[in-house]
Amino acid sequence: MNWIQRRGYVSKTPFSDGVLGLFDGLDSALWCYGFATILFAGSMTAYLPVAVMAILVGWGLLAIFVALTSGLNVHVTNIDEQAVVILAGLGVSLVAAKGGAGPESLATLLALTSVSAVLVAVGFLVAGRFRAARVLELLPFPVICGFMAGVAWLLVNAAVLVTVDVPISSALPEKLAVGEDLAKLLAALGCGVFLSVFVGRVRRVWAFPAAALLIFIGFYAVTRWLGMDQQALLAGGWLFDVSGNGSSVMETLAGLSFSDIDFGFILGSLPELLTIVFLALLSASMSLTALSSSQKVDVDGSAEIEGQGLGNLLCAVVACPPGYTDVAGSSIYARFGVSSRWVGLVSGIVCLLIAAFGGQLISYLPKVLVGATIFLFAYQLAYEWLFQRIRGFQPVDFLVVCIILAMVIFVGFMVGIVTGIVLTLVLFVLRYSMISAIHGRYTLREYRSSVERPPSVNLALDRVGRGSLVYTLRGFLFFGTANHVFQRIKEDLADENEEHLAVLLDFKRVTGIDISALNTFVQVRQFCEDRGIQLLYSDVPMASQFQISSLNAVSLEEDSPLFFEDMDYAVEYIEELVLRHADPSAIRMTVREQLEQILESEDRIELIMHALQRVECAEGDSLFAQGDRDNGFYILESGALSAYIDQHGAQHRVKKFGPGSLIGELSMFIPGKRRTATVTADAPSVLYFMSSEVLSAADLRDSRLAAAVNELIARALGMRIDYMNQRLMLELD
Repeated sequence: MNWIQRRGYVSKTPFSDGVLGLFDGLDSALWCYGFATILFAGSMTAYLPVAVMAILVGWGLLAIFVALTSGLNVHVTNIDEQAVVILAGLGVSLVAAKGGAGPESLATLLALTSVSAVLVAVGFLVAGRFRAARVLELLPFPVICGFMAGVAWLLVNAAVLVTVDVPISSALPEKLAVGEDLAKLLAALGCGVFLSVFVGRVRRVWAFPAAALLIFIGFYAVTRWLGMDQQALLAGGWLFDVSGNGSSVMETLAGLSFSDIDFGFILGSLPELLTIVFLALLSASMSLTALSSSQKVDVDGSAEIEGQGLGNLLCAVVACPPGYTDVAGSSIYARFGVSSRWVGLVSGIVCLLIAAFGGQLISYLPKVLVGATIFLFAYQLAYEWLFQRIRGFQPVDFLVVCIILAMVIFVGFMVGIVTGIVLTLVLFVLRYSMISAIHGRYTLREYRSSVERPPSVNLALDRVGRGSLVYTLRGFLFFGTANHVFQRIKEDLADENEEHLAVLLDFKRVTGIDISALNTFVQVRQFCEDRGIQLLYSDVPMASQFQISSLNAVSLEEDSPLFFEDMDYAVEYIEELVLRHADPSAIRMTVREQLEQILESEDRIELIMHALQRVECAEGDSLFAQGDRDNGFYILESGALSAYIDQHGAQHRVKKFGPGSLIGELSMFIPGKRRTATVTADAPSVLYFMSSEVLSAADLRDSRLAAAVNELIARALGMRIDYMNQRLMLELD
């Protein structure tokens, strides 16, 4: 959690930092006036000083708090315009429900604003503590664009409401047809265009305050030239009439009571309030990411969001809407060479001073200027999210943005939010379904277990193993992806020229599975078993094994489901299944026949055979243990043995040996000549052993035996390495 920082207060350019802080404070104050007029529009205009005071104080406190606690020296904040426009919509509904503006409407709207800030604060604190804010960025970008475009439309609506006291609706044409309202709206639009052009061309921190000042001076110059005084401007609706309240801000607040709050309305507004939290978390997370990139520093986003959560509690105390990082302002000030916290501190102090001494300025603020300001922000938001951000979009992505925007315009913002969430789910399902859940598809010709077998057995597996299929699956399995797997299995098993014996599904890369996918695998099992094919699984978590077994989606052998610890064991099972259907003569061979498949010289075979000693092992016997000294090597004639490595106190199988395998031959070439694994018999086995003593003694008399043994080991290692390379390429695919 962020607390008061001790560094970052010494500035290299204190005058520049102070001036920029002053400009930022004035800019923030102008936005406070604009936000206040959005929030307290229509008949609530009489209470505008209350809104101005609340937002100025809240903005000032948040700015000072973040400036003191942020891990960044240059970090300014702003009030969430999205929250303001959503709260403004709730305010319009509140006034309509209450039949007009009054103490109950004021108290309820202030409470509603405080609750929104509290909920955002809680959301920020939870997201920061559990580092969950970045999860929101998983929302598809077209949906985010649609949300932001919808906010831009709400701002346009708010600008019209502030300027002519009527939102964009069927009543607007009638309103514009009488009085001076059409002139007001056209003036606000024209000034909005001027603001946009001026700010876009000048591109300085003082551009917006300067342009706003020009409009302010120009408005009073024109109206005085037309002979309109303050009273005429108020009567014509060119200025905000805050005289209806007739009391100061403190007197107005003192007249409110806790019983004036309509808690039922607040509870009914919970969906909109949660939307504010969602959009604030999303925007704050994206802003911090952009700020880290622009300032080229590492930002602890979770700590920053948690700190801003505490700052929003200060906003809640004074009934100010929530706020967070102003990424544009922070980045601009950093580019201007600002290096201290004084920009944020001075900006916050300016807001507090204006709140104390400039609250009544709202009565002199032209509606045209406020409307133009809101139009400017609406244009900037629409330009960013409907043009800049969507360049390069595919048509379907652009359609999503348009659908959400249309829902916001013609139905309502909450409907647009719900539409966006639904479209998110639909997009996820459609696009994820297009990604094949099959990571790899192999037959026994392409993928083998780690069991070492003689060339004749491998040839037999090549010949009859094409009908046994291995599928490595990936990702989250649901109906769309699982159905794709089922269709692929159907296509692969349609080849009647192959004898299909087994289908293996490997779950090593699967992240999860839902009930619809499980039901699909029930159909896969039925389809396979109807054709005499076994369905096996490997690397399946225990919880998923229970689900698959309970739905009878796996083949059984002696009433036991065919689940295997990993893919190697499962492929070994399939190999044994295939070999039982193969030519027995290709599998059962003597040691001499096995040597004949490796060595081409009959003389060398004879030399080796004379030096071998027959050994028998019972099931469970060990040939040697890991760490034993080398005493020779073995050739397996029949049976099976496995090699295990001790790792962290547990035995892990690294290889299995079938007939024709050389066992322990590498120890004689390793420095120290120690056994690298423990080899144990899996079944009664017959081996032929050549001791180191025999090999050494024969080498002294006749080097031909040593040459024959070296050739045997070299050829065996060559075949082993070739196989390992094939396995590696498949894993890397």
